[in-house]
Amino acid sequence: MKKVIAVFAFILFVGACQKPANNAVTGGGKGGNVTIRIIPELYDEFVDTCTIYVKYGSLDAPASGVYDDSIVCTVANDTPSATFTNLKVGLYYFFGKGWHSGAGHLPNVKGSKNCTISADGTNLFYLPTFSYTP
Repeated sequence: MKKVIAVFAFILFVGACQKPANNAVTGGGKGGNVTIRIIPELYDEFVDTCTIYVKYGSLDAPASGVYDDSIVCTVANDTPSATFTNLKVGLYYFFGKGWHSGAGHLPNVKGSKNCTISADGTNLFYLPTFSYTP
């Protein structure tokens, strides 16, 4: 009986010491060497005015509606963008809300995008938006 218990304990110990098979990226947030630049657009046109909100460590919108950070887009070379710097490798959810003065559209726009960053460096993402009535 002692041998059976010893073998069972050994199997449990060896199984607990193995590296998990799932190497999924988790985390995200401030404190790393990742830069993410977000460019909001509506039907291949840049969105005039937009604020980009970010939730760290998630691929989904926060249930509470509270985001971890936000940046108002600035325009450089006729391209509006929000740049988040000094981030860690990990999961991110972006939500943009703003105003677009393009002809033929309702002016209020919003949209979202999630991403998984697996290496340090600079990343560029276009944030698709759609018109809505507030």
